[in-house]
Parts: sequence; structure tokens; C-alpha cells
Amino acid sequence: MEQQLKVSTFLKFWAPLALMQIIMNFEFPAVIAFISRIGDVKENLAIFTVVTSLSLLLEGVIIQMLSAATALCDSWNNYQRLKHFLLVVLALLLLTHIFCILPGPFNFIATVLLNLEPDYIENTRISFLLMLPWVPTIGVRRLWQGVLIRTGHTVQVSLITVIRIIVSIAVLVIMLSFKSVPGFYVASISLSLGVTAGAVSAYMFARPELKKLRGTVSQKAMSYRELTLFYLPLAMTSFVTEADRPIIAAGISRGLLPTESLAGWSEVISVIAIFRALCYSTQEASIALFSTKENNQVIRKAVFHICTVVCAICFFCIFVQPVREYILIDISGLTPELAQLCKVPLMVISLTLFTFPVIAWLRSVNIYSKTTQNIGWAVTSNLIAVTLAVVVLNWGFSMVGLMIGSISYIFAMYAESGYLTIKRFSSNNSYLV
Repeated sequence: MEQQLKVSTFLKFWAPLALMQIIMNFEFPAVIAFISRIGDVKENLAIFTVVTSLSLLLEGVIIQMLSAATALCDSWNNYQRLKHFLLVVLALLLLTHIFCILPGPFNFIATVLLNLEPDYIENTRISFLLMLPWVPTIGVRRLWQGVLIRTGHTVQVSLITVIRIIVSIAVLVIMLSFKSVPGFYVASISLSLGVTAGAVSAYMFARPELKKLRGTVSQKAMSYRELTLFYLPLAMTSFVTEADRPIIAAGISRGLLPTESLAGWSEVISVIAIFRALCYSTQEASIALFSTKENNQVIRKAVFHICTVVCAICFFCIFVQPVREYILIDISGLTPELAQLCKVPLMVISLTLFTFPVIAWLRSVNIYSKTTQNIGWAVTSNLIAVTLAVVVLNWGFSMVGLMIGSISYIFAMYAESGYLTIKRFSSNNSYLV
């Protein structure tokens, strides 16, 4: 008979994954804090927002490789199949990135889709070029991190992220001593070298576990067709999540105060992303520990308790004025004017906190049950909602771009969580509860 899982056991398993998310999601705010202190703050942050939006859009296709590897890498043949599948996807994404940085395609993206100011286009294109290592290194790193989570080595998973951030910050510090290098170039180089260091360290930590997997054969090996059907909705999940960024950026750039709003949006979404990631970090822990009905009820209880605490801390940081100003001005280095512009949008976007525990739990259930098509339809609802919101708000209202971004993000998150909740109550699937 399987041992009864305790909430404390889940917390010990989850804590290193939460630490990984905390460190990883402090990366962008750390970069913002550095580049806000040099040169033209508005130009640096506006270009940084566009470059990270495009890079994260490409990354979105492979970000769920962590969950896929956690769920599937139980044998050498399943690991090899997943690895080969990933390499094909990464090759296609790398070719897409290269195509997009060519002058013709990039000018179309920058002018027609993003409405970027002409003076910023070439600098943004070069910054995006410097992000070429971003997607391939993140893809392989998350594959190996999934193997580590599957085998219970969550501490090593967080150490990999520590190494990545140390390298990124070290590069920032070194390059910022060269005053002639623009902040947006420094940001792209530091991020690229950081994720490369993360991939190398992930492989070093995963090597012993990969050796143990050699020779193991699963009788339930997935075919490439089954793997594609399993992963495609997961790819859609993160792709749509990241696709929201350029769509929202396009909406922001068409609102009032476009440059200031693009600069402020990097900070607003970074603050929310830290707490969102803490809630979502329960996803991989749940997948790895799912077993009996009784244990799954313990996991669900733990997930919602964790998310309640995380959301309460986020509300405190946003609504208590001294704390909010300390984060925006003292830590992130925003000017008082930009911090004031971010105030109300931050309060508005905090309404999405209620969706994070719902999405985290129901995604993990669907991945474990291999009903990932539900996740695919949920994120399709997300994409439709954010696109409609951006169009309607730009067409029907005269509004500051930053507020357009916050409201659109709310519609997207509630559409996704709403769909998953409806499927939870309408399906015959017990959802492991």
C-alpha cells in the first residue's frame, strides 16, 4: 500500500522549485534595475520590453518542456524520443528567429505590428539578434531539469537557476563599466550568456540521472504522433501566454503616452510574473507526486494554501504605498513619474491573482491525465480574449497605454481559468480529487 503523502512532504519537494521561480523571475527586474540607471531610461526600457516580448514569444513553444519531461521521462526510450522531438522543434524556432532579425521582416514587425518609433527600430533589431541563444539553451535546460524533478532532485533544479542568474548579473556588472555600450545591448548579452550557463550546468547535474536511465525501457513508449498530440496543447499554453506580450505591447504603443507606457509595462508585468510563477511552480511538483486519490487531495490542499499565501503577499506589495514605491523606485530604479504611472495599472492587474491557483491546479491535472487538449482550448480562449480586449480598448476608448495592457491581461487570464473550470465541472474526469 502506498504511503500517505503529507502536506509537509509536498512543501519540501515544492520549495526548491519555488526558489527557482523566484530567482528566475527576479532576472528581468534585476536587468531593469541596472539599465534604468544608465543612459536614456525610456529608450532602454522601451526597447527591452519589445525585445523580451519577441524572445518570450518564441520561448513559449518550448517552456512547457519542463512539465512534459517531468511527466514522461520514466525510461531511456521515452527520454530519447522526447529529446529528438525537442531538437526538431528548437531547429524550427532558431530558423524563425534568424528570419525575423533580417531587416525586411523585422521592419514589418516593428512598424506594422508593434508601431515602434522609427528611431528605435535598428537598435531593437540588433538587441533581438543578440538574443539568438535564448530559445535553444532554455529548451535543453528545461528538458534536463524535468529529468531532475522526475527523480526528486529539486534542489539541483534551483541551483541551476542560481548559476544562471549569477552569470547574468556578473555580465551586467562587467559590461556596465563600459559606458559606451547602450543599456539594451547590455541586457540582451547578459540574458543570453545567463541562459547558456544554465543549460551547461543543467546537463552536468542531469548526467548521473541520465546514466541511470540508460537501459531502462518503458512498455508504454509514446509514438512521435502521440507525443506531438500530447505536447502541442502544452506548446500552445506557453506560446499563447507569451504571445499576449507582443499583442499587449502593440495595444500599449497605440494608447496614450506610448513610450512611457512601454517602459512601465516591463515593471508591471515583472512584478505580477514573480507571484504568478510562484503559483505555477506547484504544477511540476503536483505532476511528480500524483498517485492515489487520498494523496492527490493532500496535493490540492497544499497547492491552494500555497497560492493563497503568495497572493496575499502580492496584494500587500501592491496596495501598501511605501512598499510599492520601494519596489518601483528604490529597487527597480524607475523615475517617480514612471512609478506614479504604474500605480493604478498595478492595482488593476492584481485582480488576475485569483486565477493563478485555479490555472496551476487544473493544468497539472490535465497534464498528468494526458488530457492536454483542454489546456490547448483554454489558452486559445486566452488569446482570443486578449486580442479582442486590445482592439476594443484602442478603438473605443482614449486611454493610457499601460492601462490598456493591464485590462487586456485581466480578460486573458479570466478567460483561460474560466474555460478550465467549466471543463472541470462538465467532464466525467474526476480531476484526481
